[in-house]
Amino acid sequence: MNIRVTWRIATVSLALAGLSVVPVMGCDQAAALQNDLCCRDFTPGADLATVQWGLDGQAELNYGAFMQAVSDFTGAAGAMVADVGAACQAIALDLGADAATITATRPSERATAWCELAIDALGDATADLSISFQPPVCTVDASVQANCEARCSANVECQLTPAEVIARCDPGQLTGRCEGQCTGSCEGSANLAVNCEGTCQGTCEGGCDGNCSATTEGGDCRGQCDGTCTGQCRGSCELAADAQVQCNADCSGSCDVEFKAPRCKAELKPPSAECQGSAECSGSCEASASARATCKEPAINIAGAAEADAVISTLQANLPRLLVVAQARGELLLANAKAVVQAAGNLEGAVTGSVKAGACIIPATNAITQAVENIESSLTASANVMAKLEIGPARR
Repeated sequence: MNIRVTWRIATVSLALAGLSVVPVMGCDQAAALQNDLCCRDFTPGADLATVQWGLDGQAELNYGAFMQAVSDFTGAAGAMVADVGAACQAIALDLGADAATITATRPSERATAWCELAIDALGDATADLSISFQPPVCTVDASVQANCEARCSANVECQLTPAEVIARCDPGQLTGRCEGQCTGSCEGSANLAVNCEGTCQGTCEGGCDGNCSATTEGGDCRGQCDGTCTGQCRGSCELAADAQVQCNADCSGSCDVEFKAPRCKAELKPPSAECQGSAECSGSCEASASARATCKEPAINIAGAAEADAVISTLQANLPRLLVVAQARGELLLANAKAVVQAAGNLEGAVTGSVKAGACIIPATNAITQAVENIESSLTASANVMAKLEIGPARR
């Protein structure tokens, strides 16, 4: 699907519909009209929950959820393309590239140019590298989705509780703090070592019943373990069935006591009937929640010859950000783009009667078009770096 073309087709009639209903006003109403026509209430990445769009009933709720989704989506896309550009810039400069080479100012163009320069700077030094990493994971913000759904249903009692997060999340996608016995995986990161007795996707620190890519003088593992890691794991530890360790971080799977602060790695199941609004409104809520997802940078291990130390060092520091985009956040935002465009098509004709609603489609169109460009550039640029390093797509 060509997202940008579909979006423009869907929004042209909306903008015209809103602008065609501007009434004849006196001078005392000019300031309010100017605010509406300039749509000063819309800002990418802002919380628009309290904005009144001038529509009635369900149309107001649908439109409000849609504009919030556009705001969340464009803010996330802008942050993502900036992160990709910064990661590739750091790699290129660490390896001696000239900063003056890149003159592009558009975020999408800068990300593309810096990643191309980073690939050139890496050269042939990546040929003998061995790279392993914890698969990046994004956790959907369930509270954002539930609070939005409460507004869709106009039911203030429809707030999310921990029990509802658990009930509305597929068991395999549930994660949270487990103060008992975790069955599944204990989720650490490059910066958080977790107790482990099982398979470590990251750096094993302790004993390794198998081959370890790097060891200390005392014989402890400090690298990738291809067997059972006993000790700590800087990454995700898939706990053995008979493991007798307590997860000191988030547990993904099940817990023999109640999860604390449970979260879901996927979209929540639909709410109860009394908390359901229109399908259009709920779809926008899902897009907002996914756009605000928290994505954890993966732990990574890189081994190679001594002459590749500079390459290994900069990749160790900057590759995790590119992996998050290439294998997690980028795909999530791309799916959001399609949902937001579909929501725009469903709104056709609904803005009639509101100057503000009609006028705000214009900056929203510009924002979402730029956001799609940022997503496409982020995915392509990060994927090109993955190809250079011979890192395949994420396994689902």
